[in-house]
Amino acid sequence: MRFGLLGSFVVEDAGGTPRQIGTPKARALLAVLLLRGGSPVSWDTVKTAIWGESVPATARASLHNHVARLRRDLDEGGDRIQVTPAGFRLRVLDDELDVTRFDRYVCRARTARLAEDWAEVEALTGSALALWRGAPLSDVPLPDTEREPFVRRMEEARLQVLEWGYEADLHLGRHQGIAAELAELVAAHPLRETFVGQLMLALHRSGRPADALLAYDTARRTIRRELGVDPEPGLVELHRRILTLDPSLTAQPATEPQTTPPPATDAPTLDLPIPHPIATDAPADPHPTPHQLPSSPADFTGREQELDRIVGELAEADRPDGATVLVHRVSGSGGMGKTTLMVRAAHQIRERFPDGQIFLDLGGMTTMPMTPESALGLLLRTLGVAPEEVPCGLQARSAQFRSLIAGRRMLILLDDAGDAAQIRPLLPGAAGSAVLVTSRRRLVSFPGVRIDLGALPDDAARRLLASIAGEDRVAAQPSATTEVLRACGGMPLALRLAGSRLAARPAWSVQDLAHRLTSHGRVLRELYADDLHVRTALQMSYELLLQESQESQEPQESPGHTGRTGPARAFRLLGLMPSAAFGTAAAAAVLDCDERSVEDWLEALVDAHLLESPAPGRYQFHCLLQALAVELAEESDSEEERALAVERLVLWCLHGADAATARLAPAARRVPLDAGARLRGPFADYDEAYGWYEREREVLVAAVSLAHEAGLHAQAWSLAASLWAYVRLGRNDDWLTTHTVGLAAARATGDERAEAWMLNGLGNQVLKTGRPAEAIGYFRRVLRIHEGVPGRDAELSAVLNNIGTCFTDLGDHESALHHYRKSLAREPESCATLNNMADALSHLGRHDEALDVLDRAEAIQRATRDLVSLAIGLRVRGDVLRAADRAAEAVEAYRRALALQRLGGDQHSEAVSLMGLGDALADLERQTEAEACWGKALRWMERLGDQGRSVDLRKRLAGA
Repeated sequence: MRFGLLGSFVVEDAGGTPRQIGTPKARALLAVLLLRGGSPVSWDTVKTAIWGESVPATARASLHNHVARLRRDLDEGGDRIQVTPAGFRLRVLDDELDVTRFDRYVCRARTARLAEDWAEVEALTGSALALWRGAPLSDVPLPDTEREPFVRRMEEARLQVLEWGYEADLHLGRHQGIAAELAELVAAHPLRETFVGQLMLALHRSGRPADALLAYDTARRTIRRELGVDPEPGLVELHRRILTLDPSLTAQPATEPQTTPPPATDAPTLDLPIPHPIATDAPADPHPTPHQLPSSPADFTGREQELDRIVGELAEADRPDGATVLVHRVSGSGGMGKTTLMVRAAHQIRERFPDGQIFLDLGGMTTMPMTPESALGLLLRTLGVAPEEVPCGLQARSAQFRSLIAGRRMLILLDDAGDAAQIRPLLPGAAGSAVLVTSRRRLVSFPGVRIDLGALPDDAARRLLASIAGEDRVAAQPSATTEVLRACGGMPLALRLAGSRLAARPAWSVQDLAHRLTSHGRVLRELYADDLHVRTALQMSYELLLQESQESQEPQESPGHTGRTGPARAFRLLGLMPSAAFGTAAAAAVLDCDERSVEDWLEALVDAHLLESPAPGRYQFHCLLQALAVELAEESDSEEERALAVERLVLWCLHGADAATARLAPAARRVPLDAGARLRGPFADYDEAYGWYEREREVLVAAVSLAHEAGLHAQAWSLAASLWAYVRLGRNDDWLTTHTVGLAAARATGDERAEAWMLNGLGNQVLKTGRPAEAIGYFRRVLRIHEGVPGRDAELSAVLNNIGTCFTDLGDHESALHHYRKSLAREPESCATLNNMADALSHLGRHDEALDVLDRAEAIQRATRDLVSLAIGLRVRGDVLRAADRAAEAVEAYRRALALQRLGGDQHSEAVSLMGLGDALADLERQTEAEACWGKALRWMERLGDQGRSVDLRKRLAGA
């Protein structure tokens, strides 16, 4: 097969017969694969290359169809294009692509030029140019972002070949007839001084010195007007020599051109030097002083501490010769302002490096990062090495670079480094010069300052937004400004683009922008200006990660499947989690993989700055990276796979909460779960269960809403119910949030029992927050659901007991007693109700009756071995005995309760009993012991979030 990209798109068989490639999208797909020269190409890269920013939901299926058509059109048994879980790979032989043949001719021409074999140069450049048929890819529908880099590279290479070809003509004495061609090139490229010099020399040798001088004058004025500088010294010297009719400019006798070039095979990789003017006798500056730093933004905001740290390190006194070269690195995700910070630091300290400042973009996050060998070639030419004197090979170039920079004080800023291997050959060999590096990877193997950039603090973020959009507009709508800042997540690039959009739209208010940013799924689409896009900046890191994942996986064709493992898949699916810190176990549930592998992937994502790690073993997304992950999951993973990932997380939360509740409230009624499907074993004790709840709280609470929104209504209300044992411990907002969503989910299932469970939980939440009259309303709605339905005695007894508790809190103990009796009529042996009834009787001064009820309850508790209820009953007994002025007996009852509670690990109940014990000891004037009990109870209440009792205990301790 023959493939042509250097002009209109051409596909031919070995005999030269054209092959018709059916649809424009299929032609675009084949062109994208050819541009990668046989390297693997990810699904996302192909989709973006073909559809740009408007990738349809059906893109994946469409690509499979296009591949099938291409295989038929190419008619080679189907093995030409491979489809893997990671993407695509096109098999291209060495001589099949015109770009490859062109590159080989150019490489060989370069070698011949260095050897001054001008006849060979002429033949090879002619063969290279013969491959061009017009503008590259002129008839293939590709986005500019895909086409333009290739076109620019090839056009630059073509111009270089033209320069070499005309240089060979001039050396071979064939100047006649080329002046007109060179004049056209100078008109098209007036700042390319090599063509100007060649035109001047051709005119001079053709007997037209006046025209040669006029060509120089025109070029000089153009260069001055456009660039504000004079022409290169070589061109100036050529002008002088033409003026003085230098005899050495006389042409050599013409020689016959070589008509048959050597075949364009078995040549080294293309390495084009920078275009340069035709050689003259003018001496070049052996030690040029480059000043390549980009300008620093005038509105640089924030990062003062990081800036001071870098500048302070650079400003330290000189180190002795031979000291280690320090490499100061700033890493962070795309858009965090790494380059801006380093450029700012470089400008502040540049005077300490009088021998020059070099800026080199290594393109580490692009699909074709600069190789160390190419980077050294650019560095050497910057340091004054002529292109023909740049040695071949990485080691030779690195050694020459170290030799040239030794003893000089230079500042080298290497931007967008891909990894340590790309940087190491570019480092000076001795102290004196300084190296600054930016990267999206954490480069930990070098000495020197290393800074990981995160989000800007709120005040700095606001200042940056105001500096671009205007202080008046930002101050006029503070709430909307807060929304914009939250949507941008402190990312400097996002803030700049948000501010730029406001500045470009005077009719917009900050609220208008806030609405656009906070509309579901729109934030990444809104954060752009000109050619800058937040999504593009962020996605580069993901694309590199995906490419690395592809290279580490065995290729296997599986349409509709994106790969079961790897950090790229982890990034996408974990984006479906709630916006909260999560642990390895939760991530493993989402990904359906073992925790050890998942931990490796999570750490890889942290290293790539696609994930943050606020604490060991804990991970979380930046809000904009999570938005990207969600979009990528929607593009790359099937709806079924996304739904299963969410369901696995919800089930992990549900089973974990159920197991933790078994430790925090062993006697509590729990939602029945499938015992055979339990996702975790029991917690060892109360502390372990409570600690798990504390770590996973945000995920657990958000998972209730996540489940409801995903249509997992039964799991949503079940999870809310399972969280009760934890949220009752001072997490009243979480209690209200989870049970409100749980109620909606229960109603969505049509399960009245589930609805009653949620209403009962909401009633208890309202009661807990000191609103017993409002709580009665919830409980009566539960009564209406259960009344008249056979088999609901347990539920009716429980809700009547709750209503009685409300009346107790209202101080209406007679009404409370009435409801407790109604509860016992449904469930005569309900120890919870008996304990509460005793409390009501005690408040009515009927202490003996209260103790009789507690004796009855204790008999049942001991018979059923209900030690949790027995402990509560003993604590109530202590309260009753205190009220009956029997403090010594109360102390004994409280201590018996504490012994059981310590055995069961119920720390909240233990703290309540300690509070009562302290009161009884105070009644006996044993103040020191009382204060010890109150102090311990206070520490536990504060830890468990029981604010009401914490206030009461502080009052007791203050009064003591």
